[in-house]
This record gives sequence, structure tokens and C-alpha cells, in this order.
Amino acid sequence: MKLESLLNILASGGTITKNDIDNLSIKKIESVIFDLTDNLGKKNIALAIEVYRNLVIAKEPVQKILVTLYNHFRKLYIVKLALEEKKDVALSLDLKPNQMFLVNKYKTQSNYFKKEEIRTILQKLCDLDYNYKIGLIDLNIGFESILCAYCS
Repeated sequence: MKLESLLNILASGGTITKNDIDNLSIKKIESVIFDLTDNLGKKNIALAIEVYRNLVIAKEPVQKILVTLYNHFRKLYIVKLALEEKKDVALSLDLKPNQMFLVNKYKTQSNYFKKEEIRTILQKLCDLDYNYKIGLIDLNIGFESILCAYCS
């Protein structure tokens, strides 16, 4: 959908929906990782893989997706630890003032997972990175197998 399409909707007296705007905008990989993690947390394998494949179709390098997802789960682990020890989540994550809106999102997502599940996912992502770099596994196959293994 192009900007002209949105203008045509308005010109004809229609209402622009969030979906219309989402179709027009390009999300940054970090926000798409939130979608991927939400789907993992809700055990929705089909949507998790769809989000991942859409990133690949959008020409995001799989290595970059892997690193971004690892960093995201690392943050979820930090949130889990901060909440356990009753520490300030924003301070623990070293969030900037303009990132404070992320605190609730990280808290919500951390509740989808047990602490040990996050540690296991982090280890599997590290193992995938290592095995890919020494030529033992295809990155796409390994990534999808992690998603499938977690959600099953």
C-alpha cells in the first residue's frame, strides 16, 4: 500500500486503520523481534516461523536475526533476574530515557518464559552460531529447528 492509497481512503470518506499504516511502514528488525518473541512466548510456532521467514524474505541476514534474537533473550533474562531481586528493570537494562516505554514490553515478554527456558534458548542460539561457523549446520535450518523445538 502506498501513501496515495491512504489519501484515497481519506478522500472517499473512509477511515485509515492501524493495519493500513502497518502495511505502509517498514518495521525495524528490533520491533519485529518483539513480534517473534511474542509468538514464541504464546507457543504459536506458525506465526513465529512466519515472522522469521518474512525477515529472511525482506533480505535481513540470518546471522543478524540470530544476534538480535540472542540479545533480546539476554535482556529478557536480565529482566527475570531484576524482578527476582526486586531491582529496577530500566536501570538493569541500562535503558535511555527515550526507551522507558520498553520496560513493560520486556516485563510482559519475560513472563512468557521461565528463567531456565530463557537460559536454554540462549544456549541453543550460541550453539547454533558456533555450529554454523564451523560448518556443521545450515543457519536457516538450525534457526527454524530452535523455533520448532521451543514451541512444540
